[in-house]
Amino acid sequence: MVLEANLRTALRRPTEDQVSGPFYPVIKPVDQDADLTVIKGKSRKAQGKIIHVKGRVFNMNGKPVSGVKLEIWQANTFGRYTHPEDTNPAPLDPNFEGYGVQTTDEEGRYWFKTVKPGAYPIPGGRMRPPHIHFCITSKTNQLITQLYFEGER
Repeated sequence: MVLEANLRTALRRPTEDQVSGPFYPVIKPVDQDADLTVIKGKSRKAQGKIIHVKGRVFNMNGKPVSGVKLEIWQANTFGRYTHPEDTNPAPLDPNFEGYGVQTTDEEGRYWFKTVKPGAYPIPGGRMRPPHIHFCITSKTNQLITQLYFEGER
């Protein structure tokens, strides 16, 4: 599978497979849609810079693939996941669950509205750069990868 995060990208190559990471949701939230900035039933929006992540999914022959399920999960703007095993002392955002689901349309298109995730500390005194995890599932394949931000990998 090829995940094209930027529609202006001319070069298509297989998307890099990566691990799911330790913070895939243990219990998926009830509010599962493409807008991570709002949780149904809450009056406030998620904190942080709102971003739109959109793109297309293609097969290896360059044809768009419809009906592909895309799950994303990520840290909040402060660099903390809504996950029981995240020990980062950064604050939780009560208006951000960090999980969304979308299915590609007939042209392989998808979109998410979310907040730019924050970096967070990892062992060794380093910082993990901001990123968004993707699980892309078609009828025959599954790919787990991550989206990084230009200049922050």
